[in-house]
Amino acid sequence: MTALQRSPWFTAVAVGAALLLSSCGLGGGSTTGEVEVGGEVKGTIRFQTMQLSPTFDKYLSGVVDAFEAAHPGTTVEWTDIPADAAARKTSADAIAGTLPDVLDLDIATLAPLGRKGLVVDMAKSASDLRGGYVASAWDSFALGDTGAAALPWYLNTPVLISNQAVLRKAGLLGSPEPTGYDDLLARSAQIAKSAGVAGFQPTGSSFSSYLLTVGAPLVDADSTKAVVNTPEAVAFVQKLAELYKTGGIPRDSITAKDRSEIETFSEGKTAYLESGGSRLKIIKENSPATFAEVAVGKPLGDATKRTWLVAHGLAVPKSSGNLPTALAFAKFLTSAENQLALAKQSSVFPSTTSSLQDPFFAIGDGDLTATARRIAAASLRDGKTIVQPPAADSEYAAALWSAVQPAILGKSSPAEALADAEAKLTKILQERQQ
Repeated sequence: MTALQRSPWFTAVAVGAALLLSSCGLGGGSTTGEVEVGGEVKGTIRFQTMQLSPTFDKYLSGVVDAFEAAHPGTTVEWTDIPADAAARKTSADAIAGTLPDVLDLDIATLAPLGRKGLVVDMAKSASDLRGGYVASAWDSFALGDTGAAALPWYLNTPVLISNQAVLRKAGLLGSPEPTGYDDLLARSAQIAKSAGVAGFQPTGSSFSSYLLTVGAPLVDADSTKAVVNTPEAVAFVQKLAELYKTGGIPRDSITAKDRSEIETFSEGKTAYLESGGSRLKIIKENSPATFAEVAVGKPLGDATKRTWLVAHGLAVPKSSGNLPTALAFAKFLTSAENQLALAKQSSVFPSTTSSLQDPFFAIGDGDLTATARRIAAASLRDGKTIVQPPAADSEYAAALWSAVQPAILGKSSPAEALADAEAKLTKILQERQQ
């Protein structure tokens, strides 16, 4: 499975590994000084991607060939590494001063480099391109004093997948789709009562995204204090606890493994699944009968413009010995034309707004995959997405989920659980500053 085929949730692997970067010194203090990126585009650069080979060998080799043809005298040496090795290798390379000239990284893995000022600030060196990118994607790479630690590359964002057979059994077929978590929670209670089926399966890796969507910011402005004990979060956890008692969420939600929510949905044990459109293929493979009853709709953050977004970007380390060529290649690869070509042969979305205007993202009637693609592209194009703070990584998510479980089980109050979570998470964040 390549990085472009993974669900956004699966970046949790890379996010977790990024803790290695968070905890290491990366060779000392920050490097906030400016670097000269102008000059002749020539010579050799090293370009590293995360788990895109072999599936996208032809595409990337073609882009490299096109760049070298457009810039005679240049050579791009492309390497690809496993996603679960990215954080460790990036950390080691940063300390050794051997980072590649252009890096494909998710935000969490890139965050330590950005906060340390070790990468070119695209907000200064490529400011003219900013208006061409999805705004939330560009803003997601604002890390510390670095305005944009990378040029946004490929993106993903969810749709709401529903099982029409379950809704039919509950007497809800044809009812308006849930437009937010309040609707989903209320609908889940109704489905449990009428059909004896859970509405959805909450998961630990997704829980922080739930809170972000309902309005809890997760961290303060400088990511040194957790912010989860809010009225919105308390109400959300309280409703989950009520659903746990009535069967509105599966009884094993607390102990279930991440990604099991896809299996649970495929087995017809839940009515809704919010996930990337690429999950439709898995549902079809797991259970053709369930897939035959599937419909897709707008994500739960659509109405409030709080739909989660996951982004990969291309960063140029300041340590590069060939900054002009590295920056030129990053711009070339993230151009609207090249991003559209990539999107048409994968399940990801371009970060360039003009690419999202292509008819490829407008079709969708009668085909679930195309419908999901149309809905997700509209979320990106219409400014309805937000990005989870990089500090809210897998360690953060695990601690948060552990802290709220007693409240969901009815063993403590939501306010007490969230206050406990906030204290533990703040400790984690502050330890990272040391």
